[in-house]
Amino acid sequence: MSLRYRVRTVLAYPPRRWADLVEAVAVAIRVESALRRGGVARAARVGHVHVLMDGIAAPTAPLAEVNLTPREREKLDTAWRLLRQPPFNGTCLRRAIVGGHFLRDRTPILRIGVSKENGVVAAHAWVEIDGVSLDPDGSERFSVLTAPTKGS
Repeated sequence: MSLRYRVRTVLAYPPRRWADLVEAVAVAIRVESALRRGGVARAARVGHVHVLMDGIAAPTAPLAEVNLTPREREKLDTAWRLLRQPPFNGTCLRRAIVGGHFLRDRTPILRIGVSKENGVVAAHAWVEIDGVSLDPDGSERFSVLTAPTKGS
């Protein structure tokens, strides 16, 4: 995708999305710095996302079925589109934390899960709002991590 195309796309946005884009850039940079310096817990604090490790995943629903306002959907779309562009690292963890930042008034929960298929271990992160997973990549195939207990 050429730079010219990206600029034309951004200029076609209404001005309120320009502000969202600037905010998403700032949050993505802060999240990346926090991940490198202090790990997931520190990055989650930057994004105002609560990390919950109780082993219980919420049901997944298509984003269209989740009770979000049109403005919240627009903010998520802006943030997730930004994270797909270089130089940003649009992994599921970063997408969940930055997306959670835009939904911070709804007390988003960050979930991290793992799965093992054919001897290959995979990890995935997603955000949950009001008991529903906002994961576009299918969190249902991952087992949610639990907090370690003493002596384990």
